[in-house]
Amino acid sequence: MHSKQMVPLLLVALFSAQSVALSAEADTSAESEWIALFNGTDLTGWEGDPGIWKVKDGRIVGDGACTDHKGYKSYLINRAHKFKDFILEAEFIMSSGNSGVNYRCHDYDKDKNKKYEVSGYQADIAGGGLWDIYTTSTKKRYRVQGAKRFPVKKDDWNTMRIVADGKKLSHQFNGVKCVEFVDNDTNGGFRKEGFVALEFHDNGTKIQFRNIRVKPLNGPASK
Repeated sequence: MHSKQMVPLLLVALFSAQSVALSAEADTSAESEWIALFNGTDLTGWEGDPGIWKVKDGRIVGDGACTDHKGYKSYLINRAHKFKDFILEAEFIMSSGNSGVNYRCHDYDKDKNKKYEVSGYQADIAGGGLWDIYTTSTKKRYRVQGAKRFPVKKDDWNTMRIVADGKKLSHQFNGVKCVEFVDNDTNGGFRKEGFVALEFHDNGTKIQFRNIRVKPLNGPASK
């Protein structure tokens, strides 16, 4: 092959190599925007009732019974970051009872005997197919938007994706958008920012989580 013919080929190879390098750099950069909330080993960064929440086989497991108070409902709380606008992704197995992922949470002091109680939006998870947005932010607000589809498998891994962008909230399960909601509440119910928590609704619930991560939108998360 003549040297004149080799020059274009060398240039093509050079540009291809640069393109691959830039693509890899972009992928790494995009991946670095995600904040992992669970390290796969222990509950570093989380607070919850040790009678309920444990790590087994690289998963957060909610199982057992409340020990810090009589009754029901206890949360595993991650106060390491406060998120405003974000994408949250997680995988879960729902076996029994009722659970959920709460976001833009605040501490909830209605009943001080309940140590692990939060107020905020919730992507509800239940065996009966309740995949709605719930909130305990005010006395008059609870189920603020019902789901339209229920593509969730019991006793198997499912994917969850929550998008909170200003007043617009949406929940996806296994790639299907189930809930869209615009929170125009002007009576103190709208939550602009807060932390993430996992719900254990009542004794008899069994839920597992893994690969919980958050990608902040419109700026970094606060601590």
